[in-house]
Amino acid sequence: MDIPQLEINEWMDTLKVYQRTSLEVLIKNNSEEEAAKLWLSANGASITKQFGGNSNSEPFWDRFLSEFNDFVCGDEKYSKEREQLTSQAPIANTLFVGVISGSIGATLGFAASLLAPAVAILLFLIGKVGINAYCKNE
Repeated sequence: MDIPQLEINEWMDTLKVYQRTSLEVLIKNNSEEEAAKLWLSANGASITKQFGGNSNSEPFWDRFLSEFNDFVCGDEKYSKEREQLTSQAPIANTLFVGVISGSIGATLGFAASLLAPAVAILLFLIGKVGINAYCKNE
């Protein structure tokens, strides 16, 4: 799977306006990866918090990142979804974000729209270093 090397704004153009606006603020004040974590802690992890539990979103981020790595680095469980992406030529960044967010969302039990901003940021980061380098460091 080839992930294009695009600028962050090109990946964020795939998102809804409110998501893009919020991410721009997060990225301005944090690294891209930290912005993705913050986005998920505000949108995803709070849903999984148990009554009386702490507000640590790190376990959700870890689960999300593990599934994302499985998808982009070739785990068998996402082979059909990766085939869907590679059968399209050329692959638009919107399709990348949509398919990956939907696939991971189905696995984790979250709406793709909540995961899409974090997926877009991580795809930007992979584009900067290349998928082989990214998957070697996973």
